[in-house]
Amino acid sequence: MQKTTEVQTGTGVPQLADVVEQGDIYSSLRAMEELRKIGEPAVGPLVEKLVMADGEGRWRFAMALARVGNPAVDPLIETARSGGEGIRNPAVWALAEIGDKKAVGPLIDIIREEGSMCCRVLTAAALIKLGDPAGIDEVYHQYEQHGEEYLSMVMEAYEGS
Repeated sequence: MQKTTEVQTGTGVPQLADVVEQGDIYSSLRAMEELRKIGEPAVGPLVEKLVMADGEGRWRFAMALARVGNPAVDPLIETARSGGEGIRNPAVWALAEIGDKKAVGPLIDIIREEGSMCCRVLTAAALIKLGDPAGIDEVYHQYEQHGEEYLSMVMEAYEGS
């Protein structure tokens, strides 16, 4: 059972990151909101936590980074490029949530190079969400290569994101 943690305004990034990772859903979401208010200074520590955390923790840090928004785009792109699938998937999701078109080119590179079908599907869903014509064209190209089952998984991921 997770503990409810009171989040105080003015709490530092390390403490808020701990609440994101270890708190109950309510406390975690409140900590994410405080991290959003902090903005760019929170990005580096959150990216480090995303890389070091386990599965659920990574997704929580991806959610926090998505809430921080545009200051997190470049570090998330680098994380998506350099991380393994367990790190790449949450980073790709966060990039789609932020919605900055700067992510389109790197996401196209990822979808072309990635060996994991799960990651390709999630990346395709991110490209659809971003709505850039180049990204949509790449998703169509991937569909031509992988067929209807692939497209079905992409649409399920898109609708769920």
